[in-house]
Amino acid sequence: MKFIVYIVPCVILFLIGCAKMTEDELWQKVEQSRASGNTDSTIQMCQAILKGYPEGKNASAALYMIAETYQNGKHDYHAAVNYYNAFVKQYPDLNSTPVAMFITAFIYNNNLQMYDSARIAYQSFIARFPNHELAASAKFEIDNLGKTPDEIIGAKKELAVKTREHSRKK
Repeated sequence: MKFIVYIVPCVILFLIGCAKMTEDELWQKVEQSRASGNTDSTIQMCQAILKGYPEGKNASAALYMIAETYQNGKHDYHAAVNYYNAFVKQYPDLNSTPVAMFITAFIYNNNLQMYDSARIAYQSFIARFPNHELAASAKFEIDNLGKTPDEIIGAKKELAVKTREHSRKK
């Protein structure tokens, strides 16, 4: 209880202090927090940018960084998916949008083992970005949903052996 009584005022003061910062100053804090590995501070600074400067030049990068931080720093994959989806919805035409869509599908498949959701997300990615450099990877992922790397390698070896045997018979 003492922790909550102490931490809540600190967070409030922190956010009030951030409200006085410019967008560039907040972004510098984001970069410092990220460089030091402070995931909570990185997320808080990005949220401060989104709240104080929702149309600012760093807003899209802040939202994307929140998603990345939940994925790679906090390993909270559900939160990461939610933030990547919010990014795709809010910024549908940015160069990083296809990557955000692909990563969402990848997380569903590899981290959450939600294979139906992964399939739908990969198919949505391919339908929207059929010529993107990750489209072939998305197709490969669909073909191998739920398989371990060893199973994928084993299947490829088995296919190679069958191909060689078939070639010899001709």
